[in-house]
Amino acid sequence: MILKSFEIEKNIKNVLNYKFILIYGENIGLKEDLKNKIIKLDDKSEIINLYQEDLIKNKDIILDEVKNISLFTQKKIIIVNQVTEKILSSLEDLIERQENVRILLVGDLLEKKSKLRNFFEKKTNLAVIPCYSDNEITLKKIILQELQGFKNLNSNIINMILTYSNLDRKKITNNLEKIKLFYEKKVLTEDSLDILLNSDRNEIFENIRDAALNGDKVGLNKLLSNFNFANEDTYLYLNMINFRLIKLLDIYKQNVDDQGFEITISKIKPPIFWKDKPIIIKLLKKWDKQRVIGALKYLGNTEKKIKNNSALNSLTIVKNSITNICSNSWTYF
Repeated sequence: MILKSFEIEKNIKNVLNYKFILIYGENIGLKEDLKNKIIKLDDKSEIINLYQEDLIKNKDIILDEVKNISLFTQKKIIIVNQVTEKILSSLEDLIERQENVRILLVGDLLEKKSKLRNFFEKKTNLAVIPCYSDNEITLKKIILQELQGFKNLNSNIINMILTYSNLDRKKITNNLEKIKLFYEKKVLTEDSLDILLNSDRNEIFENIRDAALNGDKVGLNKLLSNFNFANEDTYLYLNMINFRLIKLLDIYKQNVDDQGFEITISKIKPPIFWKDKPIIIKLLKKWDKQRVIGALKYLGNTEKKIKNNSALNSLTIVKNSITNICSNSWTYF
């Protein structure tokens, strides 16, 4: 039996009619939400978390859990994560049993021809909930619902949350939790919210910067694909790379006696944060002094180019600069 996710979200109690529930799809945040809501429905139940790999290693593990009802809890929810077609044979024997156990299966996107998906869709006593990607309207409704009662909640703030969350439900959920904790008096301001949400974005961009400087092309591509660049932060991105390179240049200048980078770093002012020290040492081994100077000139010319021609797509230029530095294919004049 196919159950629509938006209907289940409105009334989660509709799943109580089913002992076996399959939740699948690409929407990780929605799957997490539904799973947590189902658990809360049976808050006195014992929760068992398994993975399909556990069943492959021990075919009887799920049957043993079904039989083993605790004396202290009369109900049990067994969650099997990362399910695929392989689990189907393990389920067929369990479905006819009448124990007071709910089995929740959670998987990624299943094709139309999937035997597991078809099995659940055709059986009236089984529930299957597809979780497709959210649209902007759905996500706005979530924000409005979760921040109901907060003052100054307007379209600008809603769009700010959407932008910083990259239209990802899971990130939106995490950001909403931060907002609830930070704004105890439930009074929102755009400036403070920008700082709150931007702290994570800066940290992500720091990873982008360091991947580029390390020449990690694979890591950089993954980070870039999950990062939503903002036009207003164009110069911030360039400055964050510049500051890292300037720090390398400072170390070279202070390492006059070639006494070793570790010793120089321990003496440098202002001090380098302990978490950054291994990254800085790694970069010093990759970047000699002349290359650092060349990259700084390249980024300086990039910034001038953007400032002198407003018709240019500044974010495209910044992204190209980052990938050029990563592949060591930049030039300066």
